[in-house]
Amino acid sequence: MNSNKIDELNMELQAIKKKNSHAYQHNVLPGIQKKTKEFLAAFEDYFRERGFVVKKEQHFVKVAFDSLEFTAFTKDEHDIFILKEKEPIASISVKHKTPTKSAAYTFDHPQDQLNWEIKKEKTLANYLEHPEFYYTGSEFGKQYEHPLTVLDSIFHV
Repeated sequence: MNSNKIDELNMELQAIKKKNSHAYQHNVLPGIQKKTKEFLAAFEDYFRERGFVVKKEQHFVKVAFDSLEFTAFTKDEHDIFILKEKEPIASISVKHKTPTKSAAYTFDHPQDQLNWEIKKEKTLANYLEHPEFYYTGSEFGKQYEHPLTVLDSIFHV
């Protein structure tokens, strides 16, 4: 086994992981925040167009019509919660597409294992450099690209 080759592969793997971490911080996290804000703005418009009175702050939007009240808010910028009065009715997550999970392989030689891990990290890098975002949630389980589609699925319009 060539120890120098293994050291080189380890260094390459660490460099790719560092680059991926940077891409996540600079591409994915801001994109998730943008999609969360986009959803809250769409929630506001959706109900304003239906005659609801709107009250909003940075991380929440409350809408009311007579005694009916809905609130959409986020605590962590990944998840959006919708309440009817004080009762939760939906939880929406903003996610980004990632490569499909592959089985965990164990190789006989460390060099083969490192080559496989490098390939996996390079595939992930493509998803992190140009992330594609979507909305999903346990209530509807599908992937939606637009907030209005999510709202229509929740409120059955």
